[in-house]
Amino acid sequence: MVPEVTILIPTCNRPEALAACLSLLGPQVSPGASVEIRICDDSDTDGTRDMLAKDFPQVIRIPGPRRGPGANRNAGAETALGRWLVFLDDDVLPHAAYFSSMLAAIRDPANGGHVLAGATFRSGADKDSLLFESPHYDRPVGLPPSCNFAMPREVFLASGGFDERFRHSFEDMEFFARLERSGVRRRFVKEAAVDHPIRRLPPPAALARRWEARVISGFDSGASAPGLLWRLPRHVFMVILARFRGRKPDGASLLAAGIFVAEFFLTVVRLPGWLLKYRAQPVSSFWSGQMAKGHRQPGFGL
Repeated sequence: MVPEVTILIPTCNRPEALAACLSLLGPQVSPGASVEIRICDDSDTDGTRDMLAKDFPQVIRIPGPRRGPGANRNAGAETALGRWLVFLDDDVLPHAAYFSSMLAAIRDPANGGHVLAGATFRSGADKDSLLFESPHYDRPVGLPPSCNFAMPREVFLASGGFDERFRHSFEDMEFFARLERSGVRRRFVKEAAVDHPIRRLPPPAALARRWEARVISGFDSGASAPGLLWRLPRHVFMVILARFRGRKPDGASLLAAGIFVAEFFLTVVRLPGWLLKYRAQPVSSFWSGQMAKGHRQPGFGL
């Protein structure tokens, strides 16, 4: 029998976080329910495989392609059997009513081909510090994070899934923006909530690497290399300034400022190389089609 739901959890070298997630999720799935749990494992060690075999033998593990989180989610969706796909990140902590709430929304006849975006709450003692980061989505404003959402499998596959060119960041924003432009409606399911523990900021080099994705999206939107050369640094600078909006100076903010200055410097240094790398590569046919229809993104999305 075809399962009603496949829960997809991409993971990469975080067996402890994944075990915590599954420990909270597992009891919410009733024995005999038409649900399968698939772990898409991008890890380069055997730690996750061994942990799953020992503690969670009921889940299905598939090796990931090791081409970034978007490709890992796509690989899971391609092998999934469920009519609906529920996506969770490996480090989220589902609330007690998470799955029952998501399942009730899935079974609501009014949803049809909607995307169901669950609530994501930033958690941790230092959750308001600039030295830590985590997504937070407690109301239907803006594009949801990819750590907690569901949609019909056929709608996901018809969309083309996540764009695998985005290997370090932005794959979720591009995916949801593409769905909205395609007319796929979204419903917010606040009761299907997870906590997302905060993580320490990565080093400046890793933060700067995230901006490479905006070069790809900029070319997708019709920007020129000279245009991105001056637009992207300005955009990065404004984003960094916005991080300090409404904050009082303290020790953590000063430390974060040093990290962000280094992030900005490394982005500017790497930008010419990114421009050379991507300006000759094919752009997204979807966004090219949007431009042909006159639906250009203001400021190339920057």
